[in-house]
Amino acid sequence: MFVIRQRFAWAALAAALATAAGCHRFDPRSFSGPEALFRGAMREFRAGRFQRAQAAFQQLTFDVPPRDTLLPKVRYFLAECQFGQRDFVTAAREFRRVADEFPTDSLAPWALLRTGDAYAELWRRPELDPSNAQTAVATYQELQGRYPDARGAVIAGARLRQLNELFATKEYENGLFYFRRRAWDSAILYFKNLIATYPSASLVPDAYVRLVRAYGAIGYREEMQEVCETVRRFYGARADVRR
Repeated sequence: MFVIRQRFAWAALAAALATAAGCHRFDPRSFSGPEALFRGAMREFRAGRFQRAQAAFQQLTFDVPPRDTLLPKVRYFLAECQFGQRDFVTAAREFRRVADEFPTDSLAPWALLRTGDAYAELWRRPELDPSNAQTAVATYQELQGRYPDARGAVIAGARLRQLNELFATKEYENGLFYFRRRAWDSAILYFKNLIATYPSASLVPDAYVRLVRAYGAIGYREEMQEVCETVRRFYGARADVRR
């Protein structure tokens, strides 16, 4: 029994060593040329081994001539590796480089899209400084302007709507902060700005309702009546509007 167990132990050890050897088999220097290394790097990338793929793509940035059509692909997937490792700052810079240095390449629109995505990832919570999100918005809009017929431009439109929802949430929460403290004038400013700046946001009806109550609290009857008419016209089915 001990011999059998020992054989199983040696077999398990041999398998583990083989696996370990396989794990260290990828070496960018072992490939015959840039094309072969690019294929190997893509295999690593698709397997989610971003660190290895990044090393290979980084090597290719030195090996591939500046005018070679392979270079934009190398730089694009180098940025994707950085994105996959959550190095969003570096990824944004590398994606932008692809879009700026290879504007006629088919990857240029996608590089702009991913530049915006990287900046958006740096702003995931509405309470944080929105400067990265504003850069993302500007980048998505640039994509729509430069490549209006690209598939990436359509996706950028969806990304813009998502960011606008987050911006509107930030504005609404700021207004709610002052509303709860009865700082009516400040609350009114935030709610009005939300309605004017993000008219399609899902929080617009809530901002209108809060605006009515804030006007009522400070006795602005005329303004309250005007907003009430707008709310009833567009959001009359809501329970808080009927009240």
